[in-house]
Amino acid sequence: MSADTPRVFFPILARKGGYPKKEDGSYYGYGYYRAHVAADCEQRCVYCDATDAEVEVMQIDHFRPESFTEFEALANDPLNLHYACARCNRWKWDNWPARGTPHTHDGENGFVDPFKEDRSEYFEVKSDGRVEALKPPANYMIRLLHLQREYLRKLREKRLLLAELRMCRASLKAELQADLDSGRRSDPRVMLEFIERWERFEALLG
Repeated sequence: MSADTPRVFFPILARKGGYPKKEDGSYYGYGYYRAHVAADCEQRCVYCDATDAEVEVMQIDHFRPESFTEFEALANDPLNLHYACARCNRWKWDNWPARGTPHTHDGENGFVDPFKEDRSEYFEVKSDGRVEALKPPANYMIRLLHLQREYLRKLREKRLLLAELRMCRASLKAELQADLDSGRRSDPRVMLEFIERWERFEALLG
């Protein structure tokens, strides 16, 4: 995949900054930054990667749990706020295995910081939509957040097929245009293959 090709899953995230503050220099309540955090996370749950168009409820997650005294000062800090679907946020809750360290996981259990690490180095999405752990703490996250739940598996499978269809459509369009320009007769098998892929996609939607 080239650097210009959009990722189907787990895009590279970067903070956009520019978070407003009160006159005294302190942050507003964390809910004030919902739109900023959603934009930072590209409108996706940072854990299961579902978009806000694919799930009913998205919430603001305190990455380092505000319930722990050492993280109380981060309660309204936008840099500690992540976008998460309601289910992932509920299951994550105040779990933080790396407590007492500056890290986000202890080498086995914990969480990948999506703004500091490439999640595709930890998770691989298979052709049937299952997600596979490549290295810790991915297994912990898959278990804790139920990332193999059937709804997510089907969602990922649909995304993969849709991406495949888009690539096939672009290739087909270029091939048909080349045939038209050169006066060649188009190969009907190419169109048939596209139609068969589209039927697979429709079956998934059904």
